[in-house]
Amino acid sequence: MRLYYSVIIVFMTLIGNVQLLRAQTPLNDLNWQIDTAKSDEFNGTTINRAKWHVLDCPSGDCCNWGGSTAFEINNANEVGGILQLRTDGPTPAPAPCNLVGCYATAGLISDSSNYSYGYFEMYAQFPGFYNKGVPCGQKFWPAFWLAYAKIDTTCTLIHEEIDIIDPGKVYQDGKTIGSSWHYQDGHCSMRQYGLINFTAPSPLFAAYHKFALEWNSNKIIFYFDDIPYSEHYNDTTMIMSPLQLYIDQQIVDTNVKFAPSMPFPQYMSVDYFRYYKLNLDCSNSVTLLDSTDMSKYVYSVKSDITFGNGKDSIIMKSTDVKYFRAVNSITINGTFTAPLGSELGLIPTPCN
Repeated sequence: MRLYYSVIIVFMTLIGNVQLLRAQTPLNDLNWQIDTAKSDEFNGTTINRAKWHVLDCPSGDCCNWGGSTAFEINNANEVGGILQLRTDGPTPAPAPCNLVGCYATAGLISDSSNYSYGYFEMYAQFPGFYNKGVPCGQKFWPAFWLAYAKIDTTCTLIHEEIDIIDPGKVYQDGKTIGSSWHYQDGHCSMRQYGLINFTAPSPLFAAYHKFALEWNSNKIIFYFDDIPYSEHYNDTTMIMSPLQLYIDQQIVDTNVKFAPSMPFPQYMSVDYFRYYKLNLDCSNSVTLLDSTDMSKYVYSVKSDITFGNGKDSIIMKSTDVKYFRAVNSITINGTFTAPLGSELGLIPTPCN
């Protein structure tokens, strides 16, 4: 049996006892490998300036994203294994920013501008409070995003962006975030795709949560606590240039006010940021004859994967979690059993 993408979905559904509990996240898919050079656990005593540029309006940094944002270098700190991005409010930001109606807050930009296809995960807690028992994140704009920009001969600006978290005004309820991606085409006009608002079951200021993106040339998937909430496939706009990473606390424009009883300071707190890449071995194929071969398998994206020799059976354990990726084909040659409780993924994956 030769399995391709459309057939894989049917195959998993018909078996009925194969559970896709968390989709293809690094938690269960060992094909993902962490890139420690481009990740940060924020376990030091100061922000790692070899990885991050700390935004500072008084030093001449742009930008007033959100409309009431004035980034201050001293508002970004690493304390007790946590990155803290502090918003002072409600006092307007001091000179020399001279941004009327703006508030001191904090943000980081990666020094590397070479984040490409992979899995991006942030574990964070957002600002906000209970206003008379009602969740409130009014005026805050916590953001986690990737972007690329350059001057081009046909456009004033070529701009590509993936917004893992970009809530704008929808975070007023302390639970809703926005996700999307967009690019600037040859006519200098912005195109936005996959725009979705996701509302968490509980306030995002009450506990830490995972926010993640899986990005490849044929897919963009947004995750909350390991569960996908927005999936997009086979769109040419997903093929973008390498991007820079941004983690910042923005402030919504002057049309939105802080809740009168909002306590300050408020923090966007980040426990870690992790960047994973697929282990690629796309020029080689592999045949796994039995369960022993499967247990010794070094997970990577292969050209082709074949299970079995047509004679012996392969039986997974009920506790097994196994994800296999190949560029061209995945073939089951014989009997393959995935019992109740096991987790199996057979995933066609481009080699990029």
